Amino acid sequence: MATFRVRLSFGLLALLALLSVVVLLAIPVACGAQALAPSSAGAEGHAALLGTNPAMDGPWEFTLEGRLGFPTGRLKVGEFLGGGATPGTLLRLHTLGIDTSEVIEGTAAFHFTPRDAVRTSVLYEFLRGSTTIRGPSVVYNGAEFTAGSLDTNADFYRLSLDYERTLFRQPSGQELVGSIGLTYVHFNPKLAGNIREGGPEASGGRSNSEDFYRQELPVPILGLQWVYPFAERWTLRTSLSGGFLPRVDSLRTEGGTVYLEQRHADLGLGVVYRVSHMAHIEAGYHFTYFFQEERSHEDRNLFELFDNGLYARVRVRF
Repeated sequence: MATFRVRLSFGLLALLALLSVVVLLAIPVACGAQALAPSSAGAEGHAALLGTNPAMDGPWEFTLEGRLGFPTGRLKVGEFLGGGATPGTLLRLHTLGIDTSEVIEGTAAFHFTPRDAVRTSVLYEFLRGSTTIRGPSVVYNGAEFTAGSLDTNADFYRLSLDYERTLFRQPSGQELVGSIGLTYVHFNPKLAGNIREGGPEASGGRSNSEDFYRQELPVPILGLQWVYPFAERWTLRTSLSGGFLPRVDSLRTEGGTVYLEQRHADLGLGVVYRVSHMAHIEAGYHFTYFFQEERSHEDRNLFELFDNGLYARVRVRF
């Protein structure tokens, strides 16, 4: 686990180093642009400097983001087989030793008109921890974990595709952007420790996992983003997105029909610095909520995550 934490720390340091390189490379460009710009630029020139003039922005946009979070939540996986019931222990992330999270996210967008764009994103969230079972055993997916160390890997990745439309834009640079799209989550949490021999799910190994992703469906997501320039190169950016599936037939069977319920919410508040016409750096606060529950005659599984974190992002458009 220590090795894993060190590896993640190096990953975040690498992202910060990348941001620094972008700044160092772009500062000469920015300085040159300032030297050539007329001193009495009007609203259009100010908007161009901020990057809100669509005539001066390229169609391609790429972002890379890193986040460090402080998650809370719960995980429960139960099995009901052959008339027997092992409902599963309700596990809190804190008791599993998961006190921090790390997120890497990359996006690519194509602006096919000044107001319209298609964006795709890939997000990977690291949720790992270790604890020691000293009291009652832990039941997970029908397996009973007894006294000793217990390691958890609750990583997941998320794929999203969105259509974005600028709803209004002012010469000062203010913008309101709406989006609609779909997101898919691949979640396969695994516990590793001392499994009691002879249990219903014992197979001679030390780990057991539950494939939430097999019942996963794409979830519709709606979003809004507001951009407010408050200084020559500084912008405030806020975003809110969310979506849900009510209890629906997942179109899969596992001991009967599997019903899926899922909810998403993301909130962001950050400050953007425009390094040059092409490059931005951004930092701020991000909140994530994710809930997934699966029910069938055989399974009773749920996962709920609340994650408050800080992020750093670099954006390039050309």
